[in-house]
Amino acid sequence: MRRDGREIRIGATRGVLLAAGGFEHNAGLRQTYGVPGDPRDSMGCPGNTGAALEAALRAGAAIDLMEQAWWSPGLTHPDGRSAFALWFTGGIFVNQAGQRFVNESAAYDRIGREIIREMQAGRLEAPFWMVYDDREGDVPPVKATNVSMVETERYRDAGLWCTAATLAELAEVIGVPADTLERTVARYNEMVANGADTDFGRGDEAYDRAFSEGKSPLVPITQSPFHAAAFGLSDLGTKGGLRTDTRARVLDQHGTPIPGLYAAGNTMAAVSGTTYPGGGNPIGASMVFSHRAALDMAGRLSSA
Repeated sequence: MRRDGREIRIGATRGVLLAAGGFEHNAGLRQTYGVPGDPRDSMGCPGNTGAALEAALRAGAAIDLMEQAWWSPGLTHPDGRSAFALWFTGGIFVNQAGQRFVNESAAYDRIGREIIREMQAGRLEAPFWMVYDDREGDVPPVKATNVSMVETERYRDAGLWCTAATLAELAEVIGVPADTLERTVARYNEMVANGADTDFGRGDEAYDRAFSEGKSPLVPITQSPFHAAAFGLSDLGTKGGLRTDTRARVLDQHGTPIPGLYAAGNTMAAVSGTTYPGGGNPIGASMVFSHRAALDMAGRLSSA
């Protein structure tokens, strides 16, 4: 490391804890391990390029979950980024065929995984669109964005927010079949009127109602003019990394701890595997395993 412009070396006698984030901003590593998405669309710290991970690999460390990340849908901004977004108070997502493909009120990681599945199946590409009506105006019904929205005109000039008097006209603007989009919206509105999303279960789980004060998140799309906003795939960081034991000790290819080497946070393969139990999960895991690493270095963990 450098201090006051000079390079210095720091020695450790008990052990080294690697907790330097993931590798979400390293395009080469993402490609090597097959992590969907683009580094520019990740919300991870710009310095998360996997340097600590690569150092551990040179020491013989084992890895796991390397194709995984903490996914989310991403509202696309004029600077080109599709940034983490949640808390949708209306609208539906449609693919290039003009069809819905997901529960829009599901947890963001689950939506992200559905986006990936649809992309891998060839039914979806970026941008895809959130279609909504004018009940809240022309700004998308997105109440939480990791990157702040800018002036409406900039989204319109970039072709990211579109408006038309009818759904058929909107479909032409965003490049989807008009008849399919009209049928998709009509079916959705019918399910809203009946109070149940029998296609994707929107509103069936408690999380779906977390941002609507417990009320149904099903909002009709009926008020002209109609709008569409461009979306892509975002992530909060990669979740693949170094394999560890319950003491946070990094394991080698044979499952044996590498003496003095520990990992936590997104440098460590996620303890939750491919699931995302809830917001803050990687932070909580980082705190727990960093603590256990420190205790093990201090000789305060039992041998059990």
